[in-house]
Amino acid sequence: MSKLSFKETAIPTIALTLICGISAALLAGTNEITYMRIAAAEEETKQNSMRSVTPDNTYKFEKAEIRDNTAECYKAFDKDGTVIAYAVSSSVKGYGGTVKVMTGIDKDGNIIAVNVYDNSSETPGLGAKTSESEFTDGFKGKSTENGFAVSKDIDKYPSAAEVDAVTGATISSRAAVTAVNNALDIYSEISGGMNND
Repeated sequence: MSKLSFKETAIPTIALTLICGISAALLAGTNEITYMRIAAAEEETKQNSMRSVTPDNTYKFEKAEIRDNTAECYKAFDKDGTVIAYAVSSSVKGYGGTVKVMTGIDKDGNIIAVNVYDNSSETPGLGAKTSESEFTDGFKGKSTENGFAVSKDIDKYPSAAEVDAVTGATISSRAAVTAVNNALDIYSEISGGMNND
């Protein structure tokens, strides 16, 4: 059996190494572009959600420092630089994955609106219905003082405001309610009652 020459082994090895290197570079570049597009789309969704839960005269948002690393809180300012509301984004584990909720709270400590802006991991036709107004309108205008509970849990939390769960999606509904209650805790922490701003 004859031995392969250096040329016969080196050329295929070098070629294979080059192909692997180029492929890795192309994949890394594609991954970076995809990541940037996904991040930009997520940021746009979050901005739209913030606008949907704050007053129409909101001029700008400013991120506030909070202790909770699973949430983000934004002060909403009018053109005069007065804080007119808070928009709090919080995430909670639902039935199939993470449920992301934006909660708008006014100067008097009332819910302006709730927007479930990402429940894409929840069951279509069931848990995904937590983003519909039939569910989210259950929070509107209610005081933040005692938090919320879905109807099935109201016996455990008798002082909480009752919210009707989406039929057949109690776990997803509880996740959204928990996210709103987390937002209320953050509101209390950072505002001390917004009239103090």
